[in-house]
Amino acid sequence: MSQIIEIFRLIRVVNCLLAAVGVAIGAWMTWFTPVYFGPTVAAIAAFCVCAAGNVVNDLRDVEVDRINRPKRVLVRGALSPAFARNLAIGLNLVAVLLAVSVSWWLAVVALITILLLLAYNMTLKKIPLAGNVVVALTAGLTFLTGGIAVDPYLAFRLPGPIIPMAFAFFFHLVREIVKDVQDIEGDRRSGVRTLPQIIGVSASLLTALGLFVVLTVLTCMPIFFGWFGDTYKVIAVYVVDLPLLALLIFLWGNPSSRMLAASSAFLKIGMTLGVVALVLA
Repeated sequence: MSQIIEIFRLIRVVNCLLAAVGVAIGAWMTWFTPVYFGPTVAAIAAFCVCAAGNVVNDLRDVEVDRINRPKRVLVRGALSPAFARNLAIGLNLVAVLLAVSVSWWLAVVALITILLLLAYNMTLKKIPLAGNVVVALTAGLTFLTGGIAVDPYLAFRLPGPIIPMAFAFFFHLVREIVKDVQDIEGDRRSGVRTLPQIIGVSASLLTALGLFVVLTVLTCMPIFFGWFGDTYKVIAVYVVDLPLLALLIFLWGNPSSRMLAASSAFLKIGMTLGVVALVLA
């Protein structure tokens, strides 16, 4: 039982479940009549891809995590690196087989996502901003995956899963920059070059703030075009966007470790509330 718990911690099961939920929402925003087989299989595949990506990330980051996150599973030795490697390979294989069972379109998306995550963990995470963009893109792809599982052509029409895909991209990109600022000392000791090390903490947080302003404008577009109603407007604008915008402005002026941790946590909560807004829209 304890090993199962450690596996859940290693794959970061909550993040994987959120990926599966993203697929379900993308499907729901695409179909005219309910379709269950494709989206369900795609959601399980997304769970597996996300889990494998997290495992590979921890395998590559053991030394960094000794400084930034000493409670991680592999740092504590709760599971062996060999077990983790086999788990990641198995999860990716299952994901591809599941995707093929739905459609070749979905298989291509699964393979692209797997390759992006591998490229991120092997190389791109060491390139300032490039790694952040990949993480944000793969997060957004979960919504598009759900749409493709229903209909590969309807998935790209507006309003549809392209909307939450764009929102997720900017949300994750902002949070990734904030996390890089939060982890700057550990990254520097481990030789990992991130945006805050190149342009500084203040400029990085200003970049995150600017990206969030873009996100705020994008979240207002469905209201302007009349795609979504008042419930979406209240949650997206008044509960998510404006409070987080104020928080990021305050963080820019006061980048303490406590504020960085709080901002990262609230951005994660904001993503969840944004999903709720889309579901109720």
